[in-house]
Amino acid sequence: MSEYEKRGYLLENFRLFHLRTRQEAKINYHYHEFCKLVMLVSGKGFYTVDGQRYLLQPGDTVIVGSRSVHCPEIEGSSVYERIIIYIDPEYLQRQSAPDCSLMDIFSGQYGHVLRPGDARSRKLFSLAADLEQELSAEGYGREILSGSALLRLLVQIGKYQRREDAPKAQPVNPENPRVQAMLRYLDENLSEDLDIDALAETFYVSKYHMMRQFRQETGLTIYNYLTQRRLIHAREMIEGGSRATEACYRSGFRSYSSFTRAYAKLFGTTPTGRMDTAREREGSYE
Repeated sequence: MSEYEKRGYLLENFRLFHLRTRQEAKINYHYHEFCKLVMLVSGKGFYTVDGQRYLLQPGDTVIVGSRSVHCPEIEGSSVYERIIIYIDPEYLQRQSAPDCSLMDIFSGQYGHVLRPGDARSRKLFSLAADLEQELSAEGYGREILSGSALLRLLVQIGKYQRREDAPKAQPVNPENPRVQAMLRYLDENLSEDLDIDALAETFYVSKYHMMRQFRQETGLTIYNYLTQRRLIHAREMIEGGSRATEACYRSGFRSYSSFTRAYAKLFGTTPTGRMDTAREREGSYE
C-alpha cells in the first residue's frame, strides 16, 4: 500500500474545479480524505475506483467515496473537460436527513459511475453549472446559495442512482481468459500466501508476461489488486464483528503491524478505530 498516497486538500465544506486540458500528466493510484464527483464533459478514457475499471463517455458522473483508491487514464489528445467537486464527508452527514442520506451516494452500493442518459445528464450538468455560477458570485448569500445548489445536485444524483431503470456504467471485465481466471483465483485464495512466481507457475506463463497482461487488463498491478482486496475483505470482517487480529490473518496478511499501517493508510483509521489525523498534501485534482 506504500504506492498509494493522499492527494488534494479541502479546507472548505466543498470546492469546485472546471478543468480543460489536452494532455493529462500520468496520475498514479491515490485517494482523498473527502468525497469527490467527476462530471465528464468531453474526452475519453478509463477511471478505476476501488479495483473496478470503467470506460467513460461524456455525460458520465464518476462518484468517488472518501478513501476510495482511484486513478484516471485519459486517452488521446482531444480536449479532456470535466467538472470536479470535492465534498467534506462531515458536511454530507450534517446535511443529510432521515429520508436522504447523502453519504449513501458515495458508498459504492450503486456503483461508481452514473450514466443516466442524455436528458438526465443535461439536468445534472445544468445543476452543476448553477453551482459553478453561485460559487463565482460575490456578496450577500453566496455561501447559502452555493450550498443549496450543491444539495440540489446531490439529491438529483441520489434519485437517479435509486431508479430501477437508471443505466449505470458497468466495470470493464478483462477480455483475456487467463486474467479472468487469475482474478477468480486471487479472490478465492486471499488468505493464502500468494507468491508471484508460484502464481505464474499455476497459470503456465512467465511472471513478467503475466504481470504485464494483468496491468493492461485491470489497470492495477497484481500486488495492488491483492492488497486492496485483502484490506476490503478485512474491513468487511471487522464491520461484521470479527476481531482485528482475526481479520488480519484470515485476509492473508502475515504481519499485524504491516496490516495496521496499510489499513490506516487506506481507510483513515486503524482496525481498532483510532483515526489517522495526518493532514493531506496538496496534489492533483484527480
